[in-house]
Amino acid sequence: MFANSFLQSQQVLDVWTKMTSEQIARMDQMADQLHKLNGQAVEKAREAIDETARLMKESISYATALSTEWRKITVDATKKAAEMVTPKA
Repeated sequence: MFANSFLQSQQVLDVWTKMTSEQIARMDQMADQLHKLNGQAVEKAREAIDETARLMKESISYATALSTEWRKITVDATKKAAEMVTPKA
Protein backbone atom coordinates (compact mmCIF):
# COMPACT_ATOMS: atom_id res chain seq x y z
CA MET A 1 0.00 0.00 0.00
CA PHE A 2 2.86 2.36 0.79
CA ALA A 3 4.38 1.78 -2.64
CA ASN A 4 1.13 2.65 -4.42
CA SER A 5 0.60 5.91 -2.57
CA PHE A 6 4.24 6.84 -3.17
CA LEU A 7 3.81 6.21 -6.90
CA GLN A 8 0.62 8.27 -6.95
CA SER A 9 2.34 11.18 -5.20
CA GLN A 10 5.23 10.95 -7.63
CA GLN A 11 2.81 10.97 -10.57
CA VAL A 12 0.98 13.99 -9.14
CA LEU A 13 4.29 15.77 -8.68
CA ASP A 14 5.32 14.93 -12.25
CA VAL A 15 2.00 16.22 -13.62
CA TRP A 16 2.24 19.33 -11.43
CA THR A 17 5.81 19.99 -12.62
CA LYS A 18 4.81 19.56 -16.27
CA MET A 19 1.79 21.86 -15.91
CA THR A 20 3.85 24.46 -14.11
CA SER A 21 6.54 24.38 -16.80
CA GLU A 22 3.91 24.75 -19.53
CA GLN A 23 2.28 27.67 -17.73
CA ILE A 24 5.63 29.41 -17.28
CA ALA A 25 6.33 28.95 -20.99
CA ARG A 26 2.93 30.46 -21.87
CA MET A 27 3.54 33.38 -19.52
CA ASP A 28 6.94 33.94 -21.13
CA GLN A 29 5.33 34.00 -24.58
CA MET A 30 2.69 36.41 -23.31
CA ALA A 31 5.38 38.71 -21.88
CA ASP A 32 7.21 38.68 -25.22
CA GLN A 33 4.01 39.55 -27.06
CA LEU A 34 3.22 42.35 -24.62
CA HIS A 35 6.74 43.72 -25.04
CA LYS A 36 6.29 43.69 -28.82
CA LEU A 37 2.88 45.37 -28.61
CA ASN A 38 4.21 47.97 -26.19
CA GLY A 39 7.01 48.79 -28.64
CA GLN A 40 4.47 49.18 -31.43
CA ALA A 41 2.30 51.44 -29.26
CA VAL A 42 5.27 53.64 -28.42
CA GLU A 43 6.21 53.89 -32.10
CA LYS A 44 2.63 54.82 -33.04
CA ALA A 45 2.58 57.47 -30.30
CA ARG A 46 5.84 58.94 -31.61
CA GLU A 47 4.45 59.00 -35.15
CA ALA A 48 1.30 60.73 -33.91
CA ILE A 49 3.36 63.33 -32.05
CA ASP A 50 5.48 63.97 -35.15
CA GLU A 51 2.39 64.29 -37.33
CA THR A 52 0.76 66.66 -34.85
CA ALA A 53 3.88 68.81 -34.77
CA ARG A 54 4.00 68.86 -38.57
CA LEU A 55 0.34 69.89 -38.76
CA MET A 56 0.86 72.64 -36.18
CA LYS A 57 3.82 74.01 -38.17
CA GLU A 58 1.76 73.91 -41.36
CA SER A 59 -1.09 75.72 -39.58
CA ILE A 60 1.24 78.46 -38.39
CA SER A 61 2.69 78.87 -41.90
CA TYR A 62 -0.80 79.00 -43.40
CA ALA A 63 -2.03 81.51 -40.82
CA THR A 64 1.00 83.71 -41.45
CA ALA A 65 0.50 83.61 -45.22
CA LEU A 66 -3.21 84.32 -44.82
CA SER A 67 -2.50 87.25 -42.53
CA THR A 68 -0.03 88.68 -45.04
CA GLU A 69 -2.57 88.40 -47.84
CA TRP A 70 -5.29 90.07 -45.74
CA ARG A 71 -2.92 92.92 -44.95
CA LYS A 72 -2.19 93.41 -48.67
CA ILE A 73 -5.90 93.34 -49.51
CA THR A 74 -6.66 95.84 -46.73
CA VAL A 75 -3.94 98.23 -47.89
CA ASP A 76 -5.09 97.96 -51.51
CA ALA A 77 -8.73 98.53 -50.53
CA THR A 78 -7.78 101.52 -48.41
CA LYS A 79 -5.77 103.03 -51.28
CA LYS A 80 -8.65 102.53 -53.70
CA ALA A 81 -11.13 104.04 -51.24
CA ALA A 82 -8.86 107.01 -50.72
CA GLU A 83 -8.48 107.47 -54.49
CA MET A 84 -12.26 107.43 -54.90
CA VAL A 85 -12.85 110.24 -52.40
CA THR A 86 -9.77 112.31 -53.23
CA PRO A 87 -10.53 115.04 -55.73
CA LYS A 88 -8.38 114.83 -58.83
CA ALA A 89 -6.44 117.90 -59.61
